[in-house]
Amino acid sequence: EVESVLIPPLPNGGKRASCARAKSTVCVSSQVGCRQGCRFCATGRMGLLRNLTSGEILAQVAAARLAAAERGLPPLSNVVFMGMGEPADNARNVRDAVACLIDPRRFAFSRDRVTISTVAPSPQAFAAVLGIDGRAARMDQ
Repeated sequence: EVESVLIPPLPNGGKRASCARAKSTVCVSSQVGCRQGCRFCATGRMGLLRNLTSGEILAQVAAARLAAAERGLPPLSNVVFMGMGEPADNARNVRDAVACLIDPRRFAFSRDRVTISTVAPSPQAFAAVLGIDGRAARMDQ
């Protein structure tokens, strides 16, 4: 089971009728489970089951776009890799997914609107994430 979350904006004290330029965010997973065992995250308790393919990562974004439109929410403008799994441990598939997300002929997200959150289990893993177009945010375990 893969976890992804559509996050609608709630500016002006949580009132939905707000700024016409409001945007929605999707929080996507890069793995089913995780092997890092971070204290702040329950996902590590289940262990790593498998890496998601780039197609499975992109399917989360496509589903969130559709869900936002169906619910009358502002359009999706941000993708954050802060769901289940450690993106640095699945760098190849995350990199391939991000390439599709920022491709103007595909998803057409701005590079500044794609954020990869990582605990960077090693310097090599952090370097792999930094090699991905988008923004990297390191979190302490």
